[in-house]
Amino acid sequence: MIDPCDHYTLDLIGGVRKKPGRKPLGERAMSVAERKRRSRELRRNRLQELSITVELNREAQKSLDKMIEWWGVSKKEAINRALLIACQSQTGRTGMLFDADPLFLQPDSGQKSKRRK
Repeated sequence: MIDPCDHYTLDLIGGVRKKPGRKPLGERAMSVAERKRRSRELRRNRLQELSITVELNREAQKSLDKMIEWWGVSKKEAINRALLIACQSQTGRTGMLFDADPLFLQPDSGQKSKRRK
């Protein structure tokens, strides 16, 4: 009888010993440099996309659905745009809510207009 937890004893019928550890992702095991490169890439991707879970009331859900319909974008993109617009309107920079103006969505270059007297 074969013990399912014993990975080191040779099988009397097959005579093949199972390799310990995880199976490799490709045809062969990755080198240390390849594993580290993959680890850094995965970490970089995780840091770029932060996930937030929220519950919306019915009114907010209807508004989100309208924004998705008007802009023709995903929920994620609609929320991103709405947050950018809300933040920019609080800092004094206003724009059209339902117009996808690429200059409006970019941050200011820091130059202020000069007033004439």
